[in-house]
Amino acid sequence: MSAFIASGVAGLRARSNMRFASVLSSALLALSLAAAGCSSDSPSPGGGAGAPSAGNAGAQAGAGPSGGAGGSVTAGSGSGGSSSGSGGSLPSSGAGGDSGSGGAPAGGNAGAGGATSAMWTTNGTKYSLSFGNTYFEVDAGLGGRITSFKTGGSELLADAAATGLDDYWGSTFWPSPQSFVLPPTDPTIANIDRNPYTAKLEGGVLTLSGLPTEGKRQLSVVKKFSADVAKEAIVIEYTMTNAGPTPVDAAPWEVTRVVGGGLTFYPENTAPVLHDQTLVMPPTTLSNGVRWFQHSTDPNLKATKFFADGKDGWISHLTGPNKDLLLIKTFPDITPEQSPPGESEVEIYAVPTYVEIEPQGAVETLAAGQSSASWTVRWYARKLAASATVGSADLVTYVQNQIK
Repeated sequence: MSAFIASGVAGLRARSNMRFASVLSSALLALSLAAAGCSSDSPSPGGGAGAPSAGNAGAQAGAGPSGGAGGSVTAGSGSGGSSSGSGGSLPSSGAGGDSGSGGAPAGGNAGAGGATSAMWTTNGTKYSLSFGNTYFEVDAGLGGRITSFKTGGSELLADAAATGLDDYWGSTFWPSPQSFVLPPTDPTIANIDRNPYTAKLEGGVLTLSGLPTEGKRQLSVVKKFSADVAKEAIVIEYTMTNAGPTPVDAAPWEVTRVVGGGLTFYPENTAPVLHDQTLVMPPTTLSNGVRWFQHSTDPNLKATKFFADGKDGWISHLTGPNKDLLLIKTFPDITPEQSPPGESEVEIYAVPTYVEIEPQGAVETLAAGQSSASWTVRWYARKLAASATVGSADLVTYVQNQIK
């Protein structure tokens, strides 16, 4: 994420970022789960069509899991049953309005509905987990990219058909600050973003190990994936190692693409800012300490990217045709001083077709051969009974209860 650059046909790309694959596979291990909800609101400023910021992607639309060819592995035994009760009440309707209640859910932690384990299923280079209502898929042959994340069979991530870009879709990991060259076929980032990783399954943990990048900053990445069955969450641990001869600065950076038209929200410590003053800040709403960004799919709107320091270590996104699919991410909260220069804990890039949700961790100086501290991100997928609107206090409470 360095400086923004204008990008022709696809539009304007934020901070010189331009980001293949497939989905489908697996046998499901399911039971039940409780869910929750939310919805949408306003647009972002006018200009040309946009292109990717922290990445984009191309590949087929992901329909959902369909029996994996490979063997399955028990992904750990959970405590069984729902984690902390009922999963909370579901939204019933929305009052609407920028700071209204929105009719979102309130209460409890959704558990795995009695599931006691999750099974890793392999299909070629793809590895998938199915438990409760959650389906998760990662492709070791495509840079360890997360290619599908579903609840009840409904997809939360944007595929290449949605983004219109072959290199920028699904969810990837990059080292921050951005010193590599895009597109991600460049050797300064290809071994992290798109080249094959070595996979190892041990118990319930899938470990993917990549080769070092080329250039001045020679970093390799290890990604570990597991299931928290009791909480019905995916646990992801990222570690970077400096394979070069000199010290380098690096921070973890997860870049997740979602379909346009959704609602992104997070608790705020500092107001969002632009780092490219040729762009226009999109409309956002601050309500009770939570920042809300309603994405617009108006093709005339200009690409944008804004930066902010979050609070409490979470960000959430409401998506889907009915705006009732909720993606929640948690990560270690950091201070502004811990972010790399020119970066922030929360970054959002948006063009008319899709949005990138980009949390970052603390920067470290890694000596030659040194590995970074592990950075853990947890993903939750929930389907709500109804949508909610910008400013919904009930929806915020629901998210907070899910991640307890």
